Amino acid sequence: MSQHTKIAGITVGQSPRTDMTCDLIPKLALNLELVEYGALDGLTLADIERDLAPEPGEEVLVSRMRDGQQATFSGDKVVALVQAKVDEAERDGCRAVIVLCTGSFPELRHNVPLVFPQPLLHSCARALAGGRRIAVMVPEPSQAEQARERWSASGVDIDVVSASPYKGIDGVMAAARTLRGHDDAFLCLDCMGFTVAMRDAARRESGLDVLLPRTLVASVVSELMG
Repeated sequence: MSQHTKIAGITVGQSPRTDMTCDLIPKLALNLELVEYGALDGLTLADIERDLAPEPGEEVLVSRMRDGQQATFSGDKVVALVQAKVDEAERDGCRAVIVLCTGSFPELRHNVPLVFPQPLLHSCARALAGGRRIAVMVPEPSQAEQARERWSASGVDIDVVSASPYKGIDGVMAAARTLRGHDDAFLCLDCMGFTVAMRDAARRESGLDVLLPRTLVASVVSELMG
């Protein structure tokens, strides 16, 4: 009999997230099997642009389509789709659910541990910063103000830059380079789309230590269930 414990990874984009699992799976305990679900599975980019576009005041989320294209959409409007995937994962026997997005979500219905990266990332960063300002990289300039508000609510002062993980490593490197010489405690890559390779490149270009949410979350879940 298999000793593997199934856990769900729900992307707010489309599954499979081959760009993410290459970094996630090596960080997971050997007994954990990651099963992927996508909130936007079955939708086209045209569907998303028509039905899920952010309205003024709504949180802007960025994720990846199955073919690698970037999708930008409303965090508020995707909540019901994420909830449907949580329900599906539980029916499939998953023992825990990770929402693979650092955005802000309301409380969702669940019967197994439900892990949101944002509170983990914010609490860890606040503890590590020790009252100092940190640098934060978000995918799009339109997310900068909401990032300041979210981090401020968590008690952290931030210096914001933007570069999309879905548009290649060069932009990440260029944005990180602008932080060199800034008096920031470290850099936080505030999107689950940022990769280990991008973390390492950002560290080189900025001269700062870097906190990466995808590996942080995988380590925490492994500690709990591994």
